[in-house]
Amino acid sequence: TRAQHGAVVRHKMASPTRALWLRLRNMPVLRMLQLEEAIFRTDTRSWFITNTWDAPPTSAGPERDAAHAAAQSVVLGISGKPAEMLNTEEVLKAGVPVIKRFSGGGTIISDADTLFATFICAADDEPQVPPYPDPILDWTSSVYDAALRGCGATNFAVRANDYCFATEEGDFKFGGNAQSISGKRWLHHTSLLWDYEPARMGLLRMPKRQPTYRAQRSHGSFVRGLSQTLPSRDAFCASLAAAAGATWELTPVELEEAQAALSLPHRQVTRLLRPEEVC
Repeated sequence: TRAQHGAVVRHKMASPTRALWLRLRNMPVLRMLQLEEAIFRTDTRSWFITNTWDAPPTSAGPERDAAHAAAQSVVLGISGKPAEMLNTEEVLKAGVPVIKRFSGGGTIISDADTLFATFICAADDEPQVPPYPDPILDWTSSVYDAALRGCGATNFAVRANDYCFATEEGDFKFGGNAQSISGKRWLHHTSLLWDYEPARMGLLRMPKRQPTYRAQRSHGSFVRGLSQTLPSRDAFCASLAAAAGATWELTPVELEEAQAALSLPHRQVTRLLRPEEVC
């Protein structure tokens, strides 16, 4: 009932979920996803995980190229097929690693201008959030809305499963989401584009299935980096941490504690695809 729902909300306000906060820096995407999968499958606590890269040089040149090369990867959802999602010849020619992750969702391409954030919710830690895709997306979007408002952006919107900026020119995607659900336990991770290289977006095929708001626009025409709206990436990262901390009671942990999950027996789906699997 509505009264019961109110009681749950009051209880959650009085006693917020306690979660561990793992702050990663410059961790390769494959290793990050393998760690998240291990934590999700073996640890019963709630976690907030962020992974950011050192900002690459703003001017074009060898140093900027090297920074992006160290961080770049293509990541497919658990059901993603390379031949359908990628310009495979171009991907192989560019030498970009292709990763199959353990969660659903679409295909992303990441580099040093991509920021990552993940919520792992323990069973019953958020009883007002049913463990289904839409309620989870609603819950996480409220955190991102608060984070963006903290940076002065008030035009945040959710379109299909994407995080967007709503403008008079149309809706522009800056964040992609993927989820994994196991019983009452769930994971929601987001890749956020601070900026992007248009040429690198050309490695992705135009998907056969796409949300209505995209309106058949190319990747370069419907994607817009956060840098075009927000004052600084450090300010956004701080605002996101503050918004997450206002929702969950966060306790920072070191990488060593999190890595203990990797040594425990668990199903391992996340892996690097071999070149012959990409073709």
